[in-house]
Amino acid sequence: MLENKIYPEYDIYIDIAKEDIHLLIYLIEAEAHIMNVRKKQENGYFKIIVPKGYLKESIQLLNSLKKSDMKVEVVSIEPHNGII
Repeated sequence: MLENKIYPEYDIYIDIAKEDIHLLIYLIEAEAHIMNVRKKQENGYFKIIVPKGYLKESIQLLNSLKKSDMKVEVVSIEPHNGII
């Protein structure tokens, strides 16, 4: 599993409704230096880059949004491959 290895950054891919992306960006930017919001990728998911020290906090924040009106789901977490 990813927790057993050390990577400097992780890519979190989320499935999110197009109309919720703007709100998600506002929420993430409120938590300074935790996540770097990217854009929809070729696979159709929205990419967020996270430093290793904030991975758990980032997942908790994203999962907490499930309780809101936003339609967001963490699809995968992968070591960052250097491609933005």
